[in-house]
Amino acid sequence: MGERIVGLDIGTSALRAVELIVEDGRLPVLEAFGQVGLPPGIIVDGEIRDRAQVASAIRRLWHNGRFKTNRVRLGVAGLRAITREIELPPVPPDEVAAAVALQAEDIVPFPIERTSVASAVISRTEDAEGLPLIRVLVAAAHRDLVDSLVAVVEEAGLEPEGIDLDTAALSRAFTLPDGASEPEAVVSVGAGLTMVVVRHGGTLQFVRTIDMGGDTVTRALASALDIPIADAEILKRRLALPGGHDPAAKRAVSDVVEQLADEIKSSLRFFGTLPGRTPPSRVLVTGGGARTVGLLEQLRLHIDVPVLEASPLSFVDASRIRMSASDADSINQTVAVPLGLALNGPARTRFELIPPEVAARRATRRRRRQLSIALACLVVALGAVSAWRVLAVRSAQREVQVLQSTIHTINTVEMPRYDKAVRLGNQVTTLEHHLAPLVSHEVDWLVVLNQLGEYLPPSAVLNGVDLTAATPTGEAAVGTTTAHLGSSVIGTGTTTVFTHTLTQVTQFGLAMAGSPALSAVDLSGGVSAATTGVTFPVTFSITSAAHGQRLAQFEERIP
Repeated sequence: MGERIVGLDIGTSALRAVELIVEDGRLPVLEAFGQVGLPPGIIVDGEIRDRAQVASAIRRLWHNGRFKTNRVRLGVAGLRAITREIELPPVPPDEVAAAVALQAEDIVPFPIERTSVASAVISRTEDAEGLPLIRVLVAAAHRDLVDSLVAVVEEAGLEPEGIDLDTAALSRAFTLPDGASEPEAVVSVGAGLTMVVVRHGGTLQFVRTIDMGGDTVTRALASALDIPIADAEILKRRLALPGGHDPAAKRAVSDVVEQLADEIKSSLRFFGTLPGRTPPSRVLVTGGGARTVGLLEQLRLHIDVPVLEASPLSFVDASRIRMSASDADSINQTVAVPLGLALNGPARTRFELIPPEVAARRATRRRRRQLSIALACLVVALGAVSAWRVLAVRSAQREVQVLQSTIHTINTVEMPRYDKAVRLGNQVTTLEHHLAPLVSHEVDWLVVLNQLGEYLPPSAVLNGVDLTAATPTGEAAVGTTTAHLGSSVIGTGTTTVFTHTLTQVTQFGLAMAGSPALSAVDLSGGVSAATTGVTFPVTFSITSAAHGQRLAQFEERIP
């Protein structure tokens, strides 16, 4: 049985995780995959802006994905997670880190005391006079990125085992077990960032992060057409479908795509000018924005090597995951980074950016687990040693029989009287606490209906409202106040909404977001358009603002 590893990618628009079984000499086996979307603005340029929401999303991801371990490998990305290449005189492998630390202040653009630094020797070369040198790739990430990542993962109940660059993970995601490959570039177009990586033979040779991605296209569409971001995102996806489209929309997307393609082309051209580099034999394009209309065509037009849409799942055994062809196609676009984080890969493509204090906590937990196992073994051993005392115990059975006779008298005469009194007391206590939980999660349906009516836009019409109360968890008891339940969901609802235009769909969502009693209003289902209007499904959660008011009637204790 190989090693079980989970790679967790905390991206701009979504969380994605994979669980692999990795065994030397065999294709890694994909055991589990999961993803959860994130609201806009929660993560910007790799920086977590709302830890509570991200931690909650991670917990949902672990529950839905049914991952079997809480130990994870993480990745950082953004403009404050960088790589630099330096040349050093030959030093022993265990002294490379110290030599890099001496030059770190000169190559890292942020305070070195607030930076996690790691390095990997990627090749050996010579200077102009023929003296030997080693070429070292240095990875650096600002501690603000790293610390927030560790904090949110630990808040979600997980244990970070390692932190690497997302770009390094990309270089490992497309490597076969034998490690043989030609030089190639990997371009990952995400929501907020685009990463360009070149690797050769298990060595990460070049990294660049471009501050553009799928969200850049969405914002350009929204600005050009003066429409909400949500509508622009829908329109962006429709532009990739056949048929006639708004010329202004196509022009807005084309301008951004040309700019992004030019940045990618310039990055690869710059790599080709570096000494001792072999141009990549092909370019693999992946990421959620890889299929932005016109992007692959622009890259193929200006890059003179094959430009292919990548398939990360072809580098692992995914037979244990039941998924349709369309699901596999969707996963293929976004799974490269978490796959690469979970894969070990050669040392020349890996960095360890986890802070020393976090590593120390991890080591302490590991020692505690080992100690617990040792104690369990000791208990078993003591039990075996004590077995010989069974004979001695048998010699005392005569005294025990005398005591048993006395105990029998107590049990048959005295204890029933006491037990009866205890049962009566327990029954009284049970009755005192029986009624409160029944109403502790009660929904005031009139409040819910009033909220629907108050926040429903005049242009929208509801059809078929289905309301369901949440099953009580049993946490409420006598004395529980509504403040304690303030953040709970006490019910759910579904309905079908009719509006006259697609724009009114967004207006409906914005209006319903103002309701204090309704939350998580989800308009992500299918939209059915007709000549007279638009019909779409809606789901929502009912918060404790719609809580029933009868709990106070049952909180008075029975005298």
